[in-house]
Amino acid sequence: MGERQALGVQDALWLEMDRPNNLMVVDSVAWTAEPLDWDALKAVIVERIVARYPVFQSKAVRDDDGSWWWEFDDGFDPDAHVTRVTLDDPEDPRALQALVASHRTEMLDRDRPLWHVLWVERYRGGSALVLRTHHAIADGMRMVQLSMSMFDASRDGGPVEAPAVTQHAAHPVEPGRPLDERVRAAVASATRQLADATQDLSSRATDAMADPVGRATDSMAALREAAGDLLRRAPELLGDAAELARGALQNPVGAAHTLITAAWAGAGELREAVESSVRHALPGGGPVVDAFSAAPGDVDTVRKLLLGTRNDTTIWTGTAGEDKGVAWSEPLPLGAVKAVARANQCTVNDVLVTCVAGALHDYLVDHHARCASVTFMVPVNLKPIDLALPETLGNSFALVQLELPTDQPDLLKVLDTAKRRMSRIKHGHEAAVAFRLQETIAGLNRGLYEASVDLFTNRTLGTLTNVPGPPIPVYLAGKRVEGMVGWAPVSGNQPMSFTIYSYDRKVIVGIACDRDLVPDHESIPEHFARAFHRLEEATAAHAG
Repeated sequence: MGERQALGVQDALWLEMDRPNNLMVVDSVAWTAEPLDWDALKAVIVERIVARYPVFQSKAVRDDDGSWWWEFDDGFDPDAHVTRVTLDDPEDPRALQALVASHRTEMLDRDRPLWHVLWVERYRGGSALVLRTHHAIADGMRMVQLSMSMFDASRDGGPVEAPAVTQHAAHPVEPGRPLDERVRAAVASATRQLADATQDLSSRATDAMADPVGRATDSMAALREAAGDLLRRAPELLGDAAELARGALQNPVGAAHTLITAAWAGAGELREAVESSVRHALPGGGPVVDAFSAAPGDVDTVRKLLLGTRNDTTIWTGTAGEDKGVAWSEPLPLGAVKAVARANQCTVNDVLVTCVAGALHDYLVDHHARCASVTFMVPVNLKPIDLALPETLGNSFALVQLELPTDQPDLLKVLDTAKRRMSRIKHGHEAAVAFRLQETIAGLNRGLYEASVDLFTNRTLGTLTNVPGPPIPVYLAGKRVEGMVGWAPVSGNQPMSFTIYSYDRKVIVGIACDRDLVPDHESIPEHFARAFHRLEEATAAHAG
């Protein structure tokens, strides 16, 4: 790296996004079956991480022109990056979770390299290691590869191979074709398809009006009867008007979706009277006709970026504070998850994100809250994994927007929706367009930059990542690793972050959230496990 190296556009973007209530820091935790020896652990960290990747000995500095650089820290001391911690109750996972949560709003020292380790000497018969690294250092997939270099395949050593991952990068229009050309092709394609979709929508609406008098008479009678009840129940249905108004400015589609969802839920007689005719005319799921998502190609990408996402205003909508919570689930057998995926002809990721939607559905029911849809930011790699892992590390991914239904108790239907929407993302140009948008935002002046970040992040609930860890047991400084999980950062007023982590043929889901916006957050990982078992049972029943 030398004395000084310029940060990439994405790397610098993460430095600019730090806020007191939501830091751009990746937190990960691993725990061992036996206590770790500090000298052995320190040797692993120094030899395999610090000495191999110069960015771990470099601090981020900003020039007068606003450019960011990695600059070698002449006073670097690895011991200054480690804090020894003793838990009040080493046998209780909640004590370790509280430790991680308490540091979620603790900024890394900008006068030092941007990483820190919390070493928990005693935890459930072994030890625990909390690694905090700024997102400017590397993206999630590279951080997984980085952590692999710390582990051994046996107690006596041996390299751990990187997990096998199918990459769904920015859609390769033509091999080697520049990203700018891909973006232009995506926008042109979306424009053509939008015109086609509009024409098709108009045609279907015309067909549905073959008997306009009869349908209008029935619908208007039900409408008159339900209108008074809707007006009386408006405060109950719409909730916090201030939050809804603020959401309308940031995310028009989300605000409209919230309003129509609430109205749909309250108009019982009206719904029964017109539901069949509306669905016949404009087929689609949910109270809002999914016309854009029913269209082919990149139309939905344009809709998300220009008009907004279906991210309803609900219990967790508000201003993020500095009181954070962290929790993770008991492990699920990965073999069982793969069996459900095979039976439904979908991917393991489709099954797992469906369980996240199911967990949020159950959480909302518990809290008597209404929410038909949420939107997550999902990282998509722009390049295939480089097994050599460049010493400069860095970021090379885009954040795409995945919309998931949260008002549907039938998880097979949720799975079908998740499968279709993930397929559109994988085979479209959304990742390429999103990357270019991120690059453009990074080049704006400070005011416009902050407004743009808030605009796009507040259209989503938070980050949802699926991290493939080692498929076999691994060892850290000679001690077997019992479990591991981590969390991507969130930005703006996003209330929560999910990470689905697989290790040793097991799956764990972790949530990091704002405690004021997401009360009783510990129940969500529990709901995740229950949702999987319901999906497993529904799959078996459907097959039978």
